[in-house]
Amino acid sequence: MTLIGNTPLYKLNSLTEPGSADIYVKWEGANPTGSMKDRMALSMIDGAERRGLLKPGGRVVEYTGGSTGSSLAMVCATRGYKAHFVSSNGFSDEKLQTMRAFGAEVEIIPAKDGILTAEVIDRMIARAKDLTGDADTFWPDQVNNPDNKRGYHPMAREILSAMDGPVDEFVMAVGGGGCISGNAEILKTQNPQTRIVGVEPYHVRNISGGDTGGTHQLEGIGLSFIPTILRRDLIDDIVPVKDADAVEAARLLARHEGIIGGITSGANVWAARHRARQLGPGKNIVTVIVDTGLRYLNGGLFG
Repeated sequence: MTLIGNTPLYKLNSLTEPGSADIYVKWEGANPTGSMKDRMALSMIDGAERRGLLKPGGRVVEYTGGSTGSSLAMVCATRGYKAHFVSSNGFSDEKLQTMRAFGAEVEIIPAKDGILTAEVIDRMIARAKDLTGDADTFWPDQVNNPDNKRGYHPMAREILSAMDGPVDEFVMAVGGGGCISGNAEILKTQNPQTRIVGVEPYHVRNISGGDTGGTHQLEGIGLSFIPTILRRDLIDDIVPVKDADAVEAARLLARHEGIIGGITSGANVWAARHRARQLGPGKNIVTVIVDTGLRYLNGGLFG
């Protein structure tokens, strides 16, 4: 598991507009499964083993859009654990197939026309809870597991080490709460002036307290609740992003910067560019390319 982390930090050139702050992206596609979730998966499995919650021959269950499941499946494969994940046809086929490739059993909760809603996520969670009643089963319960956000502490330290100047803002989509919270805990400790900006779907504003009944395509975020591990107290601002804007940003990132990320990474970049215009020159913004865009080539993202 020594290949997890130490991912590159790139400065955007073509997408940085005149009169705007500089934007840096942490490219998490360099992790073994091509996702930042490798960090939290390893942290949660390590934590379970230390506490005696996961023993040889045990099984790991979780609900997942595919990135967390792929990362957990990879760690389980290296340590001899069985894996059973609850997902949905609303997520990319590549993610579902990646989990299966690592030997995980994948159970699908149907989403009408493949469209994600908070209600679909709620059904996934309920099914995962049902599975925890089986013997020798560990449920990481990612949105309530502090080891999730601890897994991202090293990411923040990597960012600080790579930056020549201060991190004025850290912009990150809010899903399970681990990445934004773990980074915020370290970045704010090192520099209390660093602002943390959360990103949420325009039509499912669970973090800012708006309507959660809409639909969106931003995989991994837009839950119907606020995760308990989310350090909402460390978030200074929230930017809602429309699907179309996230798609456009992902395409621009690939075509003008040579970096392929998914639609949620596109949302991060769109929000970072929005904040860069407001912050102005001489400031630094860091955001995250959460996974490799190669997982989305069969969809309409790059069509």
